[in-house]
Amino acid sequence: MRCLLIVIMLLISFVLQGTVFYFWDWFGIKPDLVMLLVIYIALHSRLFTGMLWGLGIGIIEDLYLGYFIGMSAFTFAGVALLSNWLAQRCYKENLLFIVLLVFSVSVVGELLAIFLSLGAGMHWQLGAIVRISVGIACYNLILVPATYPLIHRSFLYGWLRYRPKYEQ
Repeated sequence: MRCLLIVIMLLISFVLQGTVFYFWDWFGIKPDLVMLLVIYIALHSRLFTGMLWGLGIGIIEDLYLGYFIGMSAFTFAGVALLSNWLAQRCYKENLLFIVLLVFSVSVVGELLAIFLSLGAGMHWQLGAIVRISVGIACYNLILVPATYPLIHRSFLYGWLRYRPKYEQ
């Protein structure tokens, strides 16, 4: 049930990112809801599990977008690794920490995606790199107070809580 709900949240993220936030962009910048979902999953999972979710979600996004297969997979696996590493060092109930974590991890994730796209032959200007990475991170940061308390509560007490086989 938990995996099914995460897949449904992933599909909702794809739909919202392509429809609603397509019209709510700021100077061509939209939030990366899929990256935000990967960060939330990594915060509430073990390191290996979070990286597998990041890798799997990245592969799904690569197949959905249809170009540069592996770029999102490596990016989201790195985002999950960094999120989990930072989450092990601080208190996950502190909303200010989560806001700063989402901002910094989003910047690093976007910079990693841009770096990987440079290897694929794309050309970027420095101003565009800064504008896009910081812009997407700011947009994700704005969404955290509305989304994180619900997701966090669900991972602790609700439908997204991990239940071992003998408890089900």
